[in-house]
Amino acid sequence: MRRRLKPDDRRREILRAARRAFATRPYDQVQIDAVARDAGASRALVNHYFGDKRGLFLAVARQMVERVPSVVRTDLELEVEQMVAANADAWLDFVEAGRETFMLFGGAGPIGGDPEFWALKDELRDRFAERMLVNHLGDAEIPAEARFAMRAAIAAMEQAAQDWITGRGGTRAQTHTLMVEIILATIRQVLPALRRDSST
Repeated sequence: MRRRLKPDDRRREILRAARRAFATRPYDQVQIDAVARDAGASRALVNHYFGDKRGLFLAVARQMVERVPSVVRTDLELEVEQMVAANADAWLDFVEAGRETFMLFGGAGPIGGDPEFWALKDELRDRFAERMLVNHLGDAEIPAEARFAMRAAIAAMEQAAQDWITGRGGTRAQTHTLMVEIILATIRQVLPALRRDSST
């Protein structure tokens, strides 16, 4: 028997069920009827709130853009190397827990080239970059070259994580080491070099 819920609560239940579905199954295998059953709702209600499977996935993606960057902690009282290592571990935990969703954010599947989804993916990368840079540069205004450098570093880390999760790359430990070294090199070597270039 379906529980009677307020519209906002029912919508949240549907989104929770959709997050579980997209995290554990390829996009093509996610069925709206199954999401509706898991949420204790009807397919008609899912369609009413989200339109179709694309709309449902975009709603899940928007939630990720709002929530997931907090995986990168900005309040860790640790030495720089330890802080970076802890945040890399947290990111890999997130990737492992939501493998299929991460793969979609990596561009895989039929939704990968969708312009609206591409914009959300870009925003997610910006938010990740900002939190990572706050850890190293503080709360002052972040220079454009720092954003440029960190966005490029994140793209490399995304590829490394994708190769690990699909079995085409190294182990988790190797992926973790690669991510840590990319971040530290970006801050300690790449960013100063870009600053020198911008001043000439």
